[in-house]
Amino acid sequence: MRRTKIVATLGPASRDPDVLRSLIQTGVDVVRLNFAHDTPAAHREAAELTRSIAHEAGRIVGVLVDLPGPKMRTGPIERGEVSLQTGQEFVLAGGAEQGDAERVSTSVGGLAGMVDDGEEIFLADGEIVLKVVGLDGKDVRTEVLRGGILRSRKGMHLPHSENSIEAFTAEDHAALMACLDFKADLVGLSFVRDAEDVERARAALPQDGHRPLVVAKIETASGVENIDSIVQIADVVMVARGDLGIQTPLHRVPILQKEIIRTCNEYGKAVITATQMLESMTDSLLPTRAEVTDVANAVLDGTDALMLSEETAVGHNPVATVKTMAQIAETAEIRLRRPGAAVQWHPGDDRVSWAVAHAAVQAAEDLKVAAILCPTRSGATPRRVAAFRPRMPVVGLTSHRGTLGALSMTWGVIPVEMPPWPEARDERDDIQRTVDAAVEMGVVTIGQLAAVVSGSPDRRAGRTDSVRVVRI
Repeated sequence: MRRTKIVATLGPASRDPDVLRSLIQTGVDVVRLNFAHDTPAAHREAAELTRSIAHEAGRIVGVLVDLPGPKMRTGPIERGEVSLQTGQEFVLAGGAEQGDAERVSTSVGGLAGMVDDGEEIFLADGEIVLKVVGLDGKDVRTEVLRGGILRSRKGMHLPHSENSIEAFTAEDHAALMACLDFKADLVGLSFVRDAEDVERARAALPQDGHRPLVVAKIETASGVENIDSIVQIADVVMVARGDLGIQTPLHRVPILQKEIIRTCNEYGKAVITATQMLESMTDSLLPTRAEVTDVANAVLDGTDALMLSEETAVGHNPVATVKTMAQIAETAEIRLRRPGAAVQWHPGDDRVSWAVAHAAVQAAEDLKVAAILCPTRSGATPRRVAAFRPRMPVVGLTSHRGTLGALSMTWGVIPVEMPPWPEARDERDDIQRTVDAAVEMGVVTIGQLAAVVSGSPDRRAGRTDSVRVVRI
C-alpha cells in the first residue's frame, strides 16, 4: 500500500471523463482545482465529476481548491511578446497602456511606493531580473540584469516588498464562497507570510456547516521565517517551491524543503511538496533521473503528499505521469519506516488525545495488528495516529462526507465511508460498529488483530481518549 498521497491538478489534459477515470484508477488521491484559471462553474463541474467517478470506482478522492492569490502580473504587450536585453533600461509603467520593448504596465497599484533603488524585481517566473534604478512619478525605471522573452500578463515578484501585498484578497474571498458551494475539502491560501494571514482566511469561513481545511502555501521569505507559528495554526502546509525559489535564494530551496517538512512532521500536520516534480513528463513519456531522485527524496524527507501541476493539467501524458510518481513513492517508502516518530505538542494542544494516539501506535507496532481503525467525525483522530507513521494502515471511518475528502490528503490514511447510525449506546457498541464496517469494507478479515482508536461517544468531536485492541 502506498502511504504518500498524490495530488493532481486538473486542466484541459485531464478534465475529460475517461482521462479523469484513468487518473483515479491509477492512484490520484486528491484533485487540485486552480481558481487562477477557468470559471467557478467549470470548477464545480470538475469537482462533481471527480466525486462521481471516484464513487463508481469505490474510492474517496479529495478536492483541493487553490485560491487565486494576489495577482502580480505585467500588462498586455503589443504583438504578444518582446525581447529584453541585459543592460537595457526598462520601465514598469504606473498607468494602463500597451507594452513594448521599452515599458510595460503592471497589475500592482502603487508599485512606485513599494520599491526602493537597488531592489530586484523578477518577471516571468524569475526568468527575467530587473533592478530598480529610479522613480518617475508612478513609473519605476529599471535596468535589465538578466534578459529574456517577456510575454503578455506574466507573473511578477517583489521579494523585498512582500509585506505590502495582501495575502487574502477580495478575489480570494469570492473564490472561497464559490468553492463552499460544492463543498471543497481543502482550500489553498497563496502568499502566506504569518499566522494572521491564515486566521483571516479561516475567519471568512461559515461558523456552521461545511468548513474545508486551510492549506498554507509557503512561498515567501516571511513565510519561512514564521514557519512554526504558521504550521501550528494551519490545517495543512504546502512547500510551494516555484515562488519560494524566487522569493528566497534558489540554492536554499532544497534545505528549506527539508526544514519545512520536518517542522510539519514535528507538529503532526500534513505537508504537500509541489512544483516541477516530474515537469519533463509534461511532454515526455519518461522523467529525468534528477526528477525521480527529487520525488524519492521528498518521500524520504517525510512529505504527506506529492503534487503534480502542469504535468496533469496540460501535459501530454497525465496518466503515465501519475503511474510513474506512484511507483517512485512506493519504492522510496520501502526505506521510510519510522514508527513512533516524535511529535512536538504545543500549548493549547489536546495532550491527552496526542498521548492516546501515540500509545495506540506503540501497541499496534508491538502486536503487529493488521490495521488501526479510527471512527471519527472531524478527522482529528486518524490524523493524530498517522502523524506517528505506523507501519500498518490507518483507517478513518466516518459518515461525514467532508471529513472523508479531507482525509485523502493525510499520509497512510484510508478514508472509509460508514453509513449514518444512531448515537452509540456505549463505547463497546461504538467499537463493534467500527469493526463490523471495517470487515464489510474488506479492510480487515476475521481472525486478525486490530487497534480501535476513538473518542468516547459522549465526547466532543476532535477528542481522542480511547484505544482498544480487538481480535476480529
